[in-house]
Amino acid sequence: MIRKSQVLTFAMLVGGLLVTGSSLFAHHGDAAYTSKSIELKDAVVTEYRWQNPHSLIKVRAKTEKGEEQVWTMEMGSTPSMAQLGFSKSTMKPGDVISVILYPTKNGTSVGRMHQITFSDGTKLFDQDPTEPQGKRADYTK
Repeated sequence: MIRKSQVLTFAMLVGGLLVTGSSLFAHHGDAAYTSKSIELKDAVVTEYRWQNPHSLIKVRAKTEKGEEQVWTMEMGSTPSMAQLGFSKSTMKPGDVISVILYPTKNGTSVGRMHQITFSDGTKLFDQDPTEPQGKRADYTK
């Protein structure tokens, strides 16, 4: 009886790890984002989170109709973004930036940051601009 109980406990443990552990190895690509970029000009940074697995930027920007809209943008991991010139102190709330991003396909004001231009003209990118552009999974030509 003890042996059967041990086998059952082990099976439940392995099953639990398989169910909950799969998300630890999961990662998403760019499939949630459109392949057409948009630009937010004179956006005001409201929050900048230097964190893993993805850093985040939140901004307030005006639409073409002059209405204020809040956007959340995802960036790469802190190690990859550090190699591209970003740091924990790259921006702070109140900074005015222009951003090129790929918005989500579902129409929410969420996107993948592609390029930031700061008020002093400095530009930072989400990848090395001298490297060839990678192919996105949803590109069709």
